[in-house]
Amino acid sequence: MRLFVRATMIALFAVVLAACSNPVSDLIDPPLAKVGSDVLRKSEANLRIDRLEVGMRKNPDIKQMPSRAELSSLVAEQYLVQHILTNVAKEAGITATEEQINTQVEEFRAAVKSSGTGELDVVIRDQLGFEGEKDPAFRDFCSYFLVQKQLAVSLVTTDTVKAELTASLTEQSKSTELKAHAAHILVTSEVTATTVMTRLNAGEDFAALAKEFSQDPGSKENGGDLGWAAKGQFVPEFDKAIFEDLAVGETTKTPIKTQYGFHIIKLMERSQQPLIDPTKIDAMVEEQLSSTLDQKRYEAVSAKVEEARTKGIEAKTIVIAPTEVIATATPGPVEAPTATPAP
Repeated sequence: MRLFVRATMIALFAVVLAACSNPVSDLIDPPLAKVGSDVLRKSEANLRIDRLEVGMRKNPDIKQMPSRAELSSLVAEQYLVQHILTNVAKEAGITATEEQINTQVEEFRAAVKSSGTGELDVVIRDQLGFEGEKDPAFRDFCSYFLVQKQLAVSLVTTDTVKAELTASLTEQSKSTELKAHAAHILVTSEVTATTVMTRLNAGEDFAALAKEFSQDPGSKENGGDLGWAAKGQFVPEFDKAIFEDLAVGETTKTPIKTQYGFHIIKLMERSQQPLIDPTKIDAMVEEQLSSTLDQKRYEAVSAKVEEARTKGIEAKTIVIAPTEVIATATPGPVEAPTATPAP
């Protein structure tokens, strides 16, 4: 009778397993995240979290360890973004070759070596949660790192951003605002300010006195010249003097006191000026190009990933488990240098 019951239970279990798409794996080791045929199972997620916790314990800057549930969400999200973006790039014809991946690994190794804080495998385990540089998951990460950059370049070109910046700054240069062109002599004591005022009233040259007395290193050698400035660029007391109190060509009758000291101010010009000097547009474009390009590429890639995520969730090709990773035994603190930032 017992043999019959046991055989019946085995047969029933086999029927249940046969009804599942991936029976043994899904029941014994359920998925935490899925993107198409790519699956992150809880056992692998737990291993990554174990490694990350070890790395965090080495880092004295981390005062409070995140919970395993929080790390589970972090690992799952990183997995989703990595695989969604890799698929988006593949659809655009962008992939990474083994040779490119090998080159990227060596670049990571050189970056870690130059920081002087350990071996690449240690950084990979502590910062990314992978087993090491031979881990297929780490090589997938390198591939993702490479195609992400290529996808970003394909979505937003340098020429496009340069043209947009130029057009924007050119449009701004057509508008004007009231600006003042002033010079000042900044001193730290009222006694010195009085001395400067006395010599000015005796006919001495403003620029020469600025070079002799001013404590403002930015304007001292230029005879106190501050260039053109709009309202709000200086502290309120200084603003009031150059935009309300002084006439063009006039110098303050008494020093103006601010948080920086005592100012003797000369207003040289005041007029409506372009918001942006047209002659400086090219220089401003070059100055802003790199950061603007990075931001626009980040936004473009993020939009592609979110679009693909939404479609995948609706089509049920992208899934993330609602349950948190079950805690496993985690190694205790390890003596080691401060963790190196991820490459």
